[in-house]
Amino acid sequence: MTFKELKQKIKEEQKTLAQEIKEGKSKRKQMPNGYVSGLDYDRDDYRHRHIAYCQFFNKTPYEMIERSCHENPRKSTIETHMTVWASKIDEEALRDCA
Repeated sequence: MTFKELKQKIKEEQKTLAQEIKEGKSKRKQMPNGYVSGLDYDRDDYRHRHIAYCQFFNKTPYEMIERSCHENPRKSTIETHMTVWASKIDEEALRDCA
């Protein structure tokens, strides 16, 4: 898989996850206690994948991604995403991008 293909694939996955979050948030009003199963996990997953995406593909410093968040992200989760993505890129494709 090339760098560009991987970037597009992850972008599509993020769009799908964002849509699931949006649908989950709208279901909160229908629930008696406002709790929708999986919504917190999806939001957390989206956040960490977004940070990893920005740092891996765009080399954006964390300070420019989140400026007013009071809770620091889990660096191990971000690094895991980036390691998995790096392993999916062909060595040849990686050399072509450099």
